[in-house]
Amino acid sequence: MPIRRKPRSRRKPLVQELKLGCPFCWEWVPPPGLGLPAFSPEGCEGGQCTCGAWFVVDRTGKSGGQALLDARALASEGDLERALALREGEDFEVKSRTIEPETRSNMSPVTGHSYLGPRVWFIRLKYSS
Repeated sequence: MPIRRKPRSRRKPLVQELKLGCPFCWEWVPPPGLGLPAFSPEGCEGGQCTCGAWFVVDRTGKSGGQALLDARALASEGDLERALALREGEDFEVKSRTIEPETRSNMSPVTGHSYLGPRVWFIRLKYSS
C-alpha cells in the first residue's frame, strides 16, 4: 500500500502590519505601499502620513542612506533633480524609528550584528511646493 502524503494546506501570505506612530504628529502611519517610484531600481516600501511626512521602511537596517534618498524622491514627487537639491535642516527634517520586535513578528530575524534592525525613516518638508 503506497504512503499517501497529506496535502499541504494553503496558508495565507503573511501580511506585515506596521503599527508605528509618526514622530512628527504621533498619529498611526498607514500601511506602506510597495514598489513606489524612487532612486532604488525596484522601488521602495513606504508612504505618506496624514501630516504630510513621507516614510520609507528599511527592513535590513543596513541601507539607511538609500532609504533617505528614496524618501527624498517620494517627497519630491519623483523629481530626482529636486530631490538631490534638498538640504537637510534647511529644506526638510529627518527622524527615524526602529520597528519593535513585537511589531515585526512576521519579519525574518536579522542575522549579524545585533544593533542592526528594521528601521523606518521619516522626512517632512519645511515648505510646501
